[in-house]
Amino acid sequence: MRAISGFGAGVIATPLLTFVLPLPVTVPLITVIGMFQALRQVVKDWQLVEWRRIAIFVPGSLAGVLFGLYTFKTVDQVLLARALGGYILLYAAYSLFGERLFSRNVALPRWLVHPVAAVGGFVATIFGGLAGAIYATYLDALRLSKGVFRATMSATLLVLAVARSVGYVGAGVFRLEDAMLIAASFLPVAIGTVIGDKLHDRLDPVVFRRAVGVLLIASGAGLLLIH
Repeated sequence: MRAISGFGAGVIATPLLTFVLPLPVTVPLITVIGMFQALRQVVKDWQLVEWRRIAIFVPGSLAGVLFGLYTFKTVDQVLLARALGGYILLYAAYSLFGERLFSRNVALPRWLVHPVAAVGGFVATIFGGLAGAIYATYLDALRLSKGVFRATMSATLLVLAVARSVGYVGAGVFRLEDAMLIAASFLPVAIGTVIGDKLHDRLDPVVFRRAVGVLLIASGAGLLLIH
């Protein structure tokens, strides 16, 4: 899903992994894998990245990361995940049906980028992912082309993953014994990435926008079921 749309790996994988792994193990696993996958996408589509928009995201994202590290061990993670799932479902409904209901796109105020970035940084730090859907709601509303959307999403998540990784090391979240799981995950991630790339290249813009909406619905539903 990350290769198709530029996000979705953490939103889908985190709820499933928590059924078999404790969250403190899932967090670094998702973060490291997402970081390498995002780096690959950024290198491949460097010229498509909207760097100006990413620079606007950085201050709010860093603030969210710092707050997330501070509350990592005390926040009610299940409640937060379910609240995020409800938010994602509401926006997914607008993404798929909003233009028909309102006959025009809703213009987002420029200042909204800062709270969106902060919330994304906070949520991603708590769960090791899940910020993709938050950032996607903002970038999707800008009506970027599918290539620019995917490249910009990947670059944004790469910056966020690097910042989180530094924070996790400083907070002692990364553990040496988790390296085996990270290494073992690279082959299936590589296979999924190749398949996702091929599907992305064959999607037209309309189908892509619908796929993003469906992905948001699936992600939100998964988060509501997390326990």
